[in-house]
Amino acid sequence: LRSWQVPDPRPREHERAGGAAPRQDAGLIGVRERGSVVTVRDGAVDVRMELSADCGGCTVCSRGADGETIMQDVADHLGATVGDTVEVVIPDGVTRPAAVAVFVVPVASMLAGYLAGFLLGRWAGIAPDVSGLVLALVAANLAFVGVRLAERRISSDEQFKPKVNAIIARGHGRS
Repeated sequence: LRSWQVPDPRPREHERAGGAAPRQDAGLIGVRERGSVVTVRDGAVDVRMELSADCGGCTVCSRGADGETIMQDVADHLGATVGDTVEVVIPDGVTRPAAVAVFVVPVASMLAGYLAGFLLGRWAGIAPDVSGLVLALVAANLAFVGVRLAERRISSDEQFKPKVNAIIARGHGRS
């Protein structure tokens, strides 16, 4: 599903056959990705993602040294175990603001900083290009710090956390 599509409430073939656990919340709207559970902790799992072409690179996942894409601390209320194939929903409230915060805010801050520095430099009799460059770098760094602080605050909010929406297939060793 793309982030703008409404999920189909009808059960999928594997759900009709009884081969998977029920969906946690069929009404969740967001980006849906599949992956395999690699670590289980109290109420959360780490998932090795099988990224689709619809993945917009929202920075929710991290890349390991071996090139694997891992989504950490995914909320799990369905009881997934290591090896299970799961569907993860990343709420829409996360993907769009994350993309804006990571790409647009620092660039806009840098441009505004350059303009302010250029104008201040001309007013103060300093080389406008140099003062513009200095203020652009300061503004961009402040924007990155602000984005990082906002990310820490938002990451602790359950509403914005990725969730295991369904267990598609049980891993080896479980029936």
